[in-house]
Amino acid sequence: MKRTRITPGAAAALAILLVCAATAAPAAESYLWPMHGPRRISSSFSEYRGGHYHAGIDLRSFGAIGLPCLAVSDGHVSRVKIEPFGYGLALYLRLADGRTAVYAHLDRFSGAIDSVAWHYRVERETNWCDFTLPPEAYPVAAGDTVAWSGQSGASAPHLHFEIRDEAQRPLNPLKGFYSIPDRSPPVISGLMVLPLDERSVTAEGPVSAVREFRPGGANRFVLTDTLHLDGSFGFAVAVWDEQGYGGYAMAPATIELSVGGQTLYSVRNRVFSFTQANEIRLEYEIAGAGPAGRYLVMLPRRGGTREDRGGPGAVRLSPEGPGLQLEPGLHRGLITAVDAAGNRSEAVFHFALQRFPVVTLAERLRTAGEVVVAAHDPGGGPVRAALYESGDGGRTWSRVLLEQVGACLRGAVTGGDHDLFRLDVAGDRGAAVTRWFADPTASGVSGMVFCEIVPYVTPHGVALRIMADRALASPPLVTATAGGTRDTLSVFVHGPDEFRTFAAPPRGDGGVTVFSVSGMDHRGYPLRAHRAVRAAYLLPGGGVSFTLSDTLAVRLEAHDARRPFAVLLRETPPPAGAPAGLEEVSSAFAIEFTRDAIAWPLRLHCAPGANVGLFEWSDGREWSCVGVPGGGAGHAPIGRSGTYAFFRDTRPPRILPVRLETTATRSEFYRAVYCALPVEENGVGVDPWSAKAFLNGHRMVCEWDSYRKRLVVPIPAFIPAGRAVLGVEIADRAGNRSAAEYGFMLE
Repeated sequence: MKRTRITPGAAAALAILLVCAATAAPAAESYLWPMHGPRRISSSFSEYRGGHYHAGIDLRSFGAIGLPCLAVSDGHVSRVKIEPFGYGLALYLRLADGRTAVYAHLDRFSGAIDSVAWHYRVERETNWCDFTLPPEAYPVAAGDTVAWSGQSGASAPHLHFEIRDEAQRPLNPLKGFYSIPDRSPPVISGLMVLPLDERSVTAEGPVSAVREFRPGGANRFVLTDTLHLDGSFGFAVAVWDEQGYGGYAMAPATIELSVGGQTLYSVRNRVFSFTQANEIRLEYEIAGAGPAGRYLVMLPRRGGTREDRGGPGAVRLSPEGPGLQLEPGLHRGLITAVDAAGNRSEAVFHFALQRFPVVTLAERLRTAGEVVVAAHDPGGGPVRAALYESGDGGRTWSRVLLEQVGACLRGAVTGGDHDLFRLDVAGDRGAAVTRWFADPTASGVSGMVFCEIVPYVTPHGVALRIMADRALASPPLVTATAGGTRDTLSVFVHGPDEFRTFAAPPRGDGGVTVFSVSGMDHRGYPLRAHRAVRAAYLLPGGGVSFTLSDTLAVRLEAHDARRPFAVLLRETPPPAGAPAGLEEVSSAFAIEFTRDAIAWPLRLHCAPGANVGLFEWSDGREWSCVGVPGGGAGHAPIGRSGTYAFFRDTRPPRILPVRLETTATRSEFYRAVYCALPVEENGVGVDPWSAKAFLNGHRMVCEWDSYRKRLVVPIPAFIPAGRAVLGVEIADRAGNRSAAEYGFMLE
């Protein structure tokens, strides 16, 4: 969004225009709307954020800074908070009814509060503050201008606004307090099917399946294919709302999942506490970028405590397990999403809950020139079988006619010893399985079949994706060896050359498990592959130690885990070299775990030396610092799976020349100009708490603008005009400090 500075005259004209364009508020509303102008929002309550729920609504300021923010009711200023990140400049009003209104990302407060906040910080020699005020100190009346909109702590100008109850829990401002003009119903774009254990399978096997909804009429979406499920499942939905302009993807007010007319799970975005804010990790599965790649999980998960969610969520075929048991057969699912204005959308899908057919025999009789196959439906229904033959490794197929011979089906084949066969078996309700097989003569040649083994974590342990470069004659044999114990693992077929297997939870000490894969391809060439995997099974409060680059000892701790979970650890080739100005301290390493297992980031304890930061390969583009273990805490946070490395930063930040900029905010305490000093820091990042500013030798406050990478020094109105000298200091998170001094004329 383009940022626009407006002059005081233009601000007045814009305010008049916005008042004229404002939509009249319904008489039933309890409070005034917090800004003049049309009720346009860009973010809604409980909307997805990377590590927390959005606690309010974001009011658009259309690129402008310095628009009046109004007291929504009689009350008093109860709290003032200024921080370099998060809410930036924030004001809290205790309203007459006991609730609290929060205004965040402000440019400035009203004159009296600006004065109090400035003197509070200068006296304490800090740039940041968080203090409360007594009720009688700063009373306000409904409609008073209490602050001015800005972009502090934010990427673009807007007003973040909250209503909190007496327990300081955020409430949805658009449920019972305000209404907004909106005729656009929510968009429901996709469905994710979540197997709840390794025995539950979709057509893709024991892995999540994603399907896209298609428009099916006004405010209606449909899934054209029937899902075939065997076991216990949950569902997740990609859904978002718009106000009819701007393309903002917001959270609907309610989302409900029902099966056969019975409510299975409901999400009602009404209220949460800040102790629940990080439970958003439990509620979303990320399958891609943007709102269409975020799937809201419609079932309860361990650790979820929000009172505005409810229902069993899961469906199951067996008598045991969580959720709702359903009879075998076809079922209708309905997802309903309603926004705050009452616009409603529906998405319909169908799923058949049934046992998948089982192939009991698939064999080529070499002496008779025949193939014999047999299959049955565990549910007792009939099955249909089709057999195909390929002489080129699966590129082309020809149909083999089958005839019933007793309990088996037989078909005559004429191909050679290296032919590959594909058996498709479907039940009477459409569930289908495919089996590939061959019966080649062993060639005795080694090393001719290549195989990639990719380990990954699941909520239950460690899994492997096995991909061969040729179609195999049968599923491979997979074993896991750890601590002198050797186990044979079950293998699930995903294709003639792709398989998956699940291992038991790994050893808790981060030891090495060796997975061995053996088999034969359809030509008779052997497959032999091995993969050593370092994995740990962490308990809440537990940890695992390992060594990087043969010298750096680190310990990963699950300080706030919700449940035991598996972690994969491995050194890996770096995706890119050390950024300019940084020195490599360790090799790159990967950490993988399921994001819903932790309430707060894992802690990586280590002592890598002075000026060293932990960097993450961020968004597949660049290294970014996530923490400096030597900064005092002795650890750095690991909030998500990814690739990490330690780099040493010995370059201090570079402070660029000062620029005087004009503000449209009509503060009675500050001048209409302020100082802006860009700061270049390409290493571990700026430490905003270290900044200092002095004007003509007197201590000033300076605020770090993290999105625009600059120091902002507001100038109080009592500073006289004339020649001024500004001195500033700032350090990076590794302790490298810079100082600069610039002169300018203050008019």
